[in-house]
Amino acid sequence: MNVNELMNMNDMYYVGNIIDTDGNDWVTKQEAQSILDDLGCGDDSNNSGGYGDESPDEYKRMMATVGIKI
Repeated sequence: MNVNELMNMNDMYYVGNIIDTDGNDWVTKQEAQSILDDLGCGDDSNNSGGYGDESPDEYKRMMATVGIKI
């Protein structure tokens, strides 16, 4: 998984589905890459367990968290 696979908006990347941040689940690109590196996700091209495998309900919940209605 690489940082470009994370949901992003206005140069902020959502990491709440891969790590508990105890605060804001939106981080900068550099912070997101650091989190992925710490988790050992590396910078590969597969998407196993990464962004995109959320259920529709989970995706709606994440969007509602940031005030986007879908």
